[in-house]
Amino acid sequence: MPGYEELESRIIQTGICTVCGSCISSCPLYYLRMIDGKPKRPKNKAACKNCSVCFDSCYKTSAEIKGQGHGIGHYQRLVAAKWNKTGSFQDGGIVTALLKCAHDMELIDGALLSNGEGWKPVPSVATCAEDLIASAGTKYGVSPVLMNLRPAIVEHELDKLAVVGTPCHIQAVRHLQKIKLDLSPAVAFTIGLFCSGNIAFDGITEHMSRMGVREENVDRMTVSNGKFTIRAGNSNTSIPVSDLKNWGPHHCWFCADHTSELADISIGSEGSPEGWSTVVIRTEKGEDIFSKLESYPEVSTSNIPTNEVEQLKLVSGRKRERARTEIA
Repeated sequence: MPGYEELESRIIQTGICTVCGSCISSCPLYYLRMIDGKPKRPKNKAACKNCSVCFDSCYKTSAEIKGQGHGIGHYQRLVAAKWNKTGSFQDGGIVTALLKCAHDMELIDGALLSNGEGWKPVPSVATCAEDLIASAGTKYGVSPVLMNLRPAIVEHELDKLAVVGTPCHIQAVRHLQKIKLDLSPAVAFTIGLFCSGNIAFDGITEHMSRMGVREENVDRMTVSNGKFTIRAGNSNTSIPVSDLKNWGPHHCWFCADHTSELADISIGSEGSPEGWSTVVIRTEKGEDIFSKLESYPEVSTSNIPTNEVEQLKLVSGRKRERARTEIA
């Protein structure tokens, strides 16, 4: 029976661990922790003998659940949308608007997402509408969002959670649901973010230092049109995403999913005008929530031109091909 030792040797030490945090939450005795940016068990524990829950909970230890394998995966609708509210939202603010809408509908009672002071992402549990608003804005860097799944259920007594994350987080959630982990029924809704590849926060701070940009002066960070951009006041500094391989975690180069194909709703900026979000509605649950959101007077929607859709499919195909090349 494979256990933590096999998880460590096959996944964590080989660099294919995506640091999603699911193995940490899977342990009912809280034996796994985040140490130096990786999930680790500080001490051997007798209770781990003949236990395989952490190994089984890692989606990298079994055949991955995949989307269609072409284009941007299955979807029901594809629209541009904008929440016409004032705040430090990313692009059109639709991730925050969806979370608030789902909370208002009592479809969720909390959310697992990234927050934190400054620009470094910190995995957090939002337990009220105010927390959801406060978490607005994208923070780049590896964030083990799912490490808070068990604490959200056990300590915060939440049982209708939204999960907001990149493709690896969403794939991990679907794996937990597939193996019927005892925690998985508490995940009620998933929002997947477009991701061309994560960016190590240390790389970002190093770049800002070289450019003379202070973190506290940064207004926004975005990835759009193939570029990573840092905005500070009236100054913008951009780097082609293709030049960021040295900044990216090793595991990102094996990921073929650009648009979070397994989410209920996927959201990014590519394909929409500045200040809007591209929204890919994939499931009936996603359609129900987004249809309700569309009825809000402060939400605007628009069709996305065919050429922009084709461009998004092209970008997704490039990531898929990059993954094939790296695996080969």
